[in-house]
Amino acid sequence: MYPYKAGQKYVRNAWYMAAWAEEVGREPLQRTFLDDPVVLYRKQDGTPVAMWGLCPHRHYPLKNGALVGDSIQCSYHGYTLNCEGRCTKIPAQGNAPKAFKQRTYAVVERGGLIWIWMGDADKADLSLLPALDRAGIDLPGWRLVPNGITPIKARGQLIIDNVMDLSHIGYLHGKTISAPDAAEAPPNQVREEPIAVYRWLLDQAPAMPYIREGFPGFEGAMDIELGSEFLGPGLVITFFHFYTSASKGERTLLGISNHLHGVTPETATTSHDFSGICRNFHTESVQFDAWLKKAVEDTREEDVFALEQIEPLLEQYANVKTELSGVCDVGATWVRRKIGAMLDAEGSGS
Repeated sequence: MYPYKAGQKYVRNAWYMAAWAEEVGREPLQRTFLDDPVVLYRKQDGTPVAMWGLCPHRHYPLKNGALVGDSIQCSYHGYTLNCEGRCTKIPAQGNAPKAFKQRTYAVVERGGLIWIWMGDADKADLSLLPALDRAGIDLPGWRLVPNGITPIKARGQLIIDNVMDLSHIGYLHGKTISAPDAAEAPPNQVREEPIAVYRWLLDQAPAMPYIREGFPGFEGAMDIELGSEFLGPGLVITFFHFYTSASKGERTLLGISNHLHGVTPETATTSHDFSGICRNFHTESVQFDAWLKKAVEDTREEDVFALEQIEPLLEQYANVKTELSGVCDVGATWVRRKIGAMLDAEGSGS
């Protein structure tokens, strides 16, 4: 499936965002991840649980069920499954099959998010969680603003391609971000591990919305280092590093804003897009929080529109051999190679 030739559609042995922590409670929440229906809830002690989301009796969605202690009871015929996926009750029957076990998934709560491992449970490795400290999450002096989840009718790789090449800001987000120089700023630095791409936007006017709202009262121009960092198939960070302008003397870092793009495939052609912003400036301003959330929502609408225009055309027309790429595609190209290698490794069983 474009842009890969691997026999599988997803990297399964990786951590993906399943929900913001505040979304998961004592009411079952159901979502589809990598084609699997999954029900999420919390045990009485607050520990999150993720389980195959259909009752094994007649495949009724467990999101309609009720929690009984740490177990979930299907509201169709009353079959009850404990948090380990074992059937503990079948109405009108004295016993339940001891050998049966519904699939459960490894989950962990980090950085205000519930993360899920969709692959082999015995390979679930907490050391492979994305390095959230690189985004400033859970670090002193930083503020995380969750910004929800957006369904996108496009494959996950399209979203990753989009955020690894920020030259589109100058065109697609011309009215919202208002940084036209991003279109003509080639990458000035590319790092391989983790894959990251940097570019400079020099002498940006204080009237630029992000500067105006984030640094009220600032006078003069700013230099902005704009870039993307790939932390795994489930998370890309895009960032703004705000500096005083080098044209006025030695650069001084004024603040950093990291934007989280949690990309969790739903199906082969649809995705969940988790969004959040973590910054280390103007951290006490709820007004700036509100402005940031609205600004990100507006740009996300533009991204969604573009990606959903592309998705229906891919299977008929897309071919990596005939794609025309430019210098700004270096980050997306490296990420494609990395994900392709991960798919190949899983396909070979290594």
